[in-house]
Amino acid sequence: MSSSSSHNKKKFRYQATGSAAHLRIRPLLFEEDWIDATDSDDWNIDFLWENTPRRHTQPYRDTVQVYSHLPNGRNILDCKWVLGRLFSEAREGDDSTLLATLETHCFRGMDGFDEFGKRVNLFRKNGRKNESKNIAPLVDLLRTTIPIEACEPDNWWVVKDAQANGAGGIWVVSPENASEFLSKETTPLFQEHKYVAQKYVWPPVLFGGRKCHVRVYGLLTCDGRAFVHQRAFLHVANDQFSTSNGGQLEDSVHITNCCANSHDNNKFAGEILADLTAAEESKRDGEAVVPLNKFFPSIQACIQGLARRVIPFLQGGQANHGFEYLGMDFILSETNDNSPPLAYLLEINAPPSQDTATGLPHAENLHDDVIRDLIHLWALPKITGAVEQTGGWHCVYKEEPSPSDESSQNLIVPSKASISNKIRWAIFERKMQKKEREEAVLRSRALTQEQQQQQQQQDEKGTKLQHSVSTTSITKFVRSQFPYFYSSNKNINQPPIFLENAGGSQVAQPVMDAVLTSLSHRNRSVIGANTKRASR
Repeated sequence: MSSSSSHNKKKFRYQATGSAAHLRIRPLLFEEDWIDATDSDDWNIDFLWENTPRRHTQPYRDTVQVYSHLPNGRNILDCKWVLGRLFSEAREGDDSTLLATLETHCFRGMDGFDEFGKRVNLFRKNGRKNESKNIAPLVDLLRTTIPIEACEPDNWWVVKDAQANGAGGIWVVSPENASEFLSKETTPLFQEHKYVAQKYVWPPVLFGGRKCHVRVYGLLTCDGRAFVHQRAFLHVANDQFSTSNGGQLEDSVHITNCCANSHDNNKFAGEILADLTAAEESKRDGEAVVPLNKFFPSIQACIQGLARRVIPFLQGGQANHGFEYLGMDFILSETNDNSPPLAYLLEINAPPSQDTATGLPHAENLHDDVIRDLIHLWALPKITGAVEQTGGWHCVYKEEPSPSDESSQNLIVPSKASISNKIRWAIFERKMQKKEREEAVLRSRALTQEQQQQQQQQDEKGTKLQHSVSTTSITKFVRSQFPYFYSSNKNINQPPIFLENAGGSQVAQPVMDAVLTSLSHRNRSVIGANTKRASR
């Protein structure tokens, strides 16, 4: 009986394009007895996973039962420029105490950087250095580490190429090195590239005295839900954290990306396990697990804010049950007062790499757990009718469905929905550009008023200086204009000047010079006669 039912059981088919995705997903779906159709030309596919959409899947990706992208999802979620735009202002429903956002500026090339730098006073004048702000002990997740005290940096920013991923396209910029970004010989910026500048997170939470960030895994589904997985990685910079000696802007101190640090085997900390729901340190796969539950409320608030902002631009994925698998990088921040611990969203990869940076068992197992739970939460229920199993996923947001969503029988084709979503974003971007132009005009007017005030202050200062000129210097100047009262011989007493002298008793040198010129070069008879004739 069981043998017959097993024999008659439908075999579901999947494709996972890209070597990293295929190597990760194949053993997980082999457990479910699925057929791997990745290398076949068959369009009869139930589940299609693509990191980057391929041309050859275009004819059938709209008709699969589950697809690994939402319409226009990668263009929205995998772009730092878009995130900078979306989080530039507060929205209704945001938790203002837990949703941590960074001041962010978007610009293009060196010209845009110049405008940005002027806007935030990044360029110093006359070589003057601003004083560092207060010194504070930084919270360290590794409790055995002696806390580091550091000066709050003055006007530091992290500039990123909006489309770059991995180790490249990221720089820490401060007044000490900002001028290098304006020189054609030293700038790493390209004129046509888009860039995003984020305020440097302060104070950062450290791990073992080094800066760190947490890689969190998220999920957005076509029914308007957002999930976060409790398992996470902690990624750590290679060198000890410091803000002294005029900045310490070395990448090895401030850049925590695995791709940027894994080249140095002696310093690279590897992929450290973390758990967003754990309150105490534990062990898993023989490795310590860092508890991060006190940061989980802020991470949830951020993902809620993200879903609220991006879902309007990701409509129309119901026909192929689209989803977006997310890798989100957060910088953690905590003070020693009563303020809640915060997590600042830096960027999103959609999807994140299915590779590990180390290939070690504990890292491989984490990737397997997260994607296995995703398959059981979303793919299997939509294809086989199985009950959703959340595993380590936690639902943190659910959009209320509209009546049209529930009653619609003819769902929009996802590829057409993608076009509509692109148009929605283009309209939003145009509004943002208009707002920026209006703000630029207001800044220009304010600058003009400030310049006028400065000019007025300089004029007033000049008047005061004129009033403060000594009578001795005035007397010396006046005496120098009258040969009778002035002699370059200091041994001769200068005759006194009386203001009541009769007019014309002494003549100034410029008058003498003018009379001499007139007598020497003008024909007074002719000129005088012409003048008399003209006056009549």
